[in-house]
Amino acid sequence: MEINFNSEHVVVVTGGTRGIGLALVKDILDSGASVAVISRKSTGLLDTVFCDCDSKRLFLYDCDIGNYHDVEKTFHKIENDAGMISGLINNAGVNPSRNTIINTNLEDWEQTISVNLSGTFYCSKFAIQSMKKCGKGVIITISSIAGITAMEKRASYSASKAGVIGLMRSIAADYSSKKIRAYCICPAYIETSLTKPYLESLDEQEYNILLGKHRLGSLGETSDISNLALFLLSEYSKWLTGVVIPVDGGYSV
Repeated sequence: MEINFNSEHVVVVTGGTRGIGLALVKDILDSGASVAVISRKSTGLLDTVFCDCDSKRLFLYDCDIGNYHDVEKTFHKIENDAGMISGLINNAGVNPSRNTIINTNLEDWEQTISVNLSGTFYCSKFAIQSMKKCGKGVIITISSIAGITAMEKRASYSASKAGVIGLMRSIAADYSSKKIRAYCICPAYIETSLTKPYLESLDEQEYNILLGKHRLGSLGETSDISNLALFLLSEYSKWLTGVVIPVDGGYSV
């Protein structure tokens, strides 16, 4: 199955400069679409992180997605620069606190909710306004297995990732009649530069326990997420919406 888009197909990816987000951006560009990348710091990345990409179809924007007015301005810029938005991948996320609820401080809680949940709300809100003009659209939110199953010491992160699942289903219910589809992808542990420090902090026994929770016997790769995202962005998934898809090697079974 080959998935190809034209350059008029504009997909916004938040947190698209590293890890899963970077893989999403590069694979979507390879499919022929135009991509608008939203990150906190994108200055100079065209010559470094994205040096091997088609810069004519790549647009970079500095934006704090936890700031409503910043998001509003950025989405207006994207429409002016790239055109109407037909796809959004809410990928940006933070996890500053690996703690129980008692040990989670207020600053970490507020940051997690601001970026992971409010940021997804803000970006989806303005993307939908653009998609309605297009007559269709797709919103993919990268949630987590922490949003669908209990994990120890993830109080704020789990709450935020469960919240985006509820938001996604609400979007699907409200906008299916406008041909706007919504999905959540829930990864388990993916090997990226972001997870590397945590994985390397585990001793051999701890790592093997973590690995054993993935019943297929391995951690995930970024391509496991981007391949599914391409399918969901395409017309191959045109009769599918409002679903939560674990991509977790069997972790949540």
